[in-house]
Amino acid sequence: LKQDSYSRVVLAEVQGQCCYLKYYAPKSFLQSLLFRIGVGRAVQAYDNAERLSALGIAVPEARACLLLKEGILLVTDGMPAGRDLKALWQQQPEQRLLARAGDLLAQLHNAGLTHGDCKWSNLFWCDERLYLVDLESVSRARDEARGRDLARFTVNAEDLGVAAGIFAGFIDAYCVGTQAKPDDVVALMRPELLRLRDRHRKKYGERGAQLF
Repeated sequence: LKQDSYSRVVLAEVQGQCCYLKYYAPKSFLQSLLFRIGVGRAVQAYDNAERLSALGIAVPEARACLLLKEGILLVTDGMPAGRDLKALWQQQPEQRLLARAGDLLAQLHNAGLTHGDCKWSNLFWCDERLYLVDLESVSRARDEARGRDLARFTVNAEDLGVAAGIFAGFIDAYCVGTQAKPDDVVALMRPELLRLRDRHRKKYGERGAQLF
């Protein structure tokens, strides 16, 4: 599915089941030693998947985290019939998808946790349900971190040209789930949203329109 200098991701059948496999190679000798004692992104992703699943938050089932001679292999449920939210929206934009995303993020924040990289490609739609994926950076929630999750999702919506009236479905669902006021949610995300907009503008140029 994708690869870089230190990771490779494949979708494969393992013992008759479709699995998502992500291989992590150490970036240094120190990181190699840390892998040996169970410290690293793969282990964090596995532990976070189990923790979120126990809280009733939709994530792919964690199947294994294996120490290999060269690195670590994370194995989760493959969900071959699914698509990430960005790809699905570009093909079939539906406001209910945004409402589901707002509800899912509210569940996560109500549990006292944040995702850490809540871009649209890290939400996965399968069998009429939305899942959080790429769980390496899940951590305890602070106001700043909650704002970062919201801003990351919002700046992607702006990049995709989502209209304000349609994006309101996300904000409304998040507010219902967290009992927050829309103005407070916007204020919470604004500092990080301004920073992300500036970064995206420098990297991609002007894209879409500002929602707030």
